[in-house]
Amino acid sequence: MTCLRSRFALTVLFGLFTLISSPVIAASVSYSVEITAPESVTGVLRNNLDIVSWAGREDVSEGQLRQLVRTASDQVLSLLTTEGYFSSSVKVELDKRESDWLVRLLVEAGEPTRVISVDLRITGAIDTDPDQDQRIREARDAFILNDGMVFRQRDWDTSKQGVEHSLHRRLYAAARVTSSRAAIDPQTRQARLTVDIDTGPPFFFGEVEVNGLQRYPVSTVRNLSPIRPGDPYDEEQLLTFQNRLLRNGRFASAVVWADSDHEQASAAPVYINVVESKARRVELSVGFSTNRGARGAVGYNDLDTFDRGLDFDTRLQIDQVSQTLFAGLALPQNRKGWVYGIDGKFEEQDIQGVKRTDWSVAGARTYVVETYKSQQILQLLAENRRLADSSENNVMALYLAQSWAWNALDDLLAPRKGFFADLEVGGSSRDIVSDGTFGRVLANGYYFQPVSTFGTLQLRVEVGALSGDDSVNIPSEYLFRTGGDTSVRGYEFESLGVDVNGAVVGGRYLLVGSVEYIQWIKPKLGAAIFYDAGNAVQDISDYSAAAGYGVGVRWYSPIGPINFDVAYGEETDEFRVHFTAGYVFQ
Repeated sequence: MTCLRSRFALTVLFGLFTLISSPVIAASVSYSVEITAPESVTGVLRNNLDIVSWAGREDVSEGQLRQLVRTASDQVLSLLTTEGYFSSSVKVELDKRESDWLVRLLVEAGEPTRVISVDLRITGAIDTDPDQDQRIREARDAFILNDGMVFRQRDWDTSKQGVEHSLHRRLYAAARVTSSRAAIDPQTRQARLTVDIDTGPPFFFGEVEVNGLQRYPVSTVRNLSPIRPGDPYDEEQLLTFQNRLLRNGRFASAVVWADSDHEQASAAPVYINVVESKARRVELSVGFSTNRGARGAVGYNDLDTFDRGLDFDTRLQIDQVSQTLFAGLALPQNRKGWVYGIDGKFEEQDIQGVKRTDWSVAGARTYVVETYKSQQILQLLAENRRLADSSENNVMALYLAQSWAWNALDDLLAPRKGFFADLEVGGSSRDIVSDGTFGRVLANGYYFQPVSTFGTLQLRVEVGALSGDDSVNIPSEYLFRTGGDTSVRGYEFESLGVDVNGAVVGGRYLLVGSVEYIQWIKPKLGAAIFYDAGNAVQDISDYSAAAGYGVGVRWYSPIGPINFDVAYGEETDEFRVHFTAGYVFQ
């Protein structure tokens, strides 16, 4: 009997122990949150309150819900102060409904606190800076909180960061906010702001230190630098240097920065970390345009030819009107910014009744920076030209030219503002290899101007002139034809020129102008209306502009710009579709 009682007692104790030690699994509840508050703060509350973010969870217990309710009031008031409301009140209600719970937040934000004074006190080496007034004015402009504005925490933080960055950008790499105070009076709802900034000493660039190179010599990096030891510190120059490295093709990544230690101010070291990209690559590309039809190309590029950093590039391109084989070799940029190169090209084409076979070799000296390009080129070109009437001509020219280009566009791939212009002046002499003596000038200009918020006005002009011997002694490469997708729309590719027995050959004078307006429906999709006019003629007195006008679509797609136009050509009394698109597989 005693044994049975003992067993019973042990069973009861074990059961109690199991009950006590087992976790209590509380039933989950669902709830929704209703916020009644001014529209100006509703979004901030809904995006930042814990009680709102937890509402979508399926594992919230009643106890957790009540804890969220207890803390909601303080959290609301804290969030409202970041938006400038320091005299707010909030009431929180919790109601149990048939199947869930409802949390009501009743918020009285009150009037916001506004800034009534801003005292920026900038001291340090700027006191002796000849540009002190301008630099202080720039710093004040970077402080976005002004008198009369609502005091918001994010604007307060952004303003202080803006002042620091304004000074960091040029000369004062160690500038910092030493103290700041926002004196808030909840009764009067006024904020008085005080910020002390120490510019520290002026900084100057020191030597460049490069890390990460494996194949290329240090000069490959240093010769791309816009920075010279002793130059005043400038963040823009550091960014320019970094972008040049990334565009060079030899580097997969590049990071450029300068030491901001006070002790290094007189000669702050410039550090560059690079990761080299693959030296050799094969490139395949396909595309289509109504000028040349379907096209395909294959190319090979070696950026470390002969293990000397030489840039070898070759490619074969075939489209419906031409076939081109090209090969070139270029030295790395030297310390003065010049690139020297040679190339050779073979091309066959059949356009507007003119069949050409061209062979050329050329040497060039090129200087390129972000907004400017200068190039001198010497080209030996031999051409076999056959016209539709079966006449044939062989001609050669040794052509020497100087060209310049100026770029002030906001974006090279998708410009909305700015201009681009280029000019080439060249010629050839019968006394040096050439079959004819001539001089040549060609200029192009593009201008983009935003119109209101969603429009872009685009102007384009192209002017060319050639003087000298009879055109029969001048290669077609240097004569002028126009018409097509990117010149005078409404006409076939290079169909505007000089008619010779049914073939359109190049003229000695060229003048083309275009006006286009794009209305942007979306940031990268727009509708265009345009008017083009131009021609190429043998004698300037014969000039008569052929007009073409129409409408189109502009799309900056993931694979590059796509243009689709429908244009009417007055001279032909015909409508033509113009389409350009392309893609590069790499």
